[in-house]
Amino acid sequence: LREECGVSGWTLLQFLGDAVLVPAGAPHQVQSLTGTISVEQRFLSPENAARLWDHSTHPQLCAQLDGMIFSAVREAVGVLRGCK
Repeated sequence: LREECGVSGWTLLQFLGDAVLVPAGAPHQVQSLTGTISVEQRFLSPENAARLWDHSTHPQLCAQLDGMIFSAVREAVGVLRGCK
């Protein structure tokens, strides 16, 4: 990535009691050295979904986006059906 996009990585060790905040939209990779509990919240804004869809050439990412969009629309329709 450094040569292609000018992006460099960071390496850190997380110990008992440490928390790591990864900003929204920041690509990251995790390697667990021991048994781990991970708590995460994912958020995909409409703006980011459109940008990812427009620039993605990876079929797996497009399939994941399709699933996320489908789930969001299904939930929205369910909420609207409950409004009378």
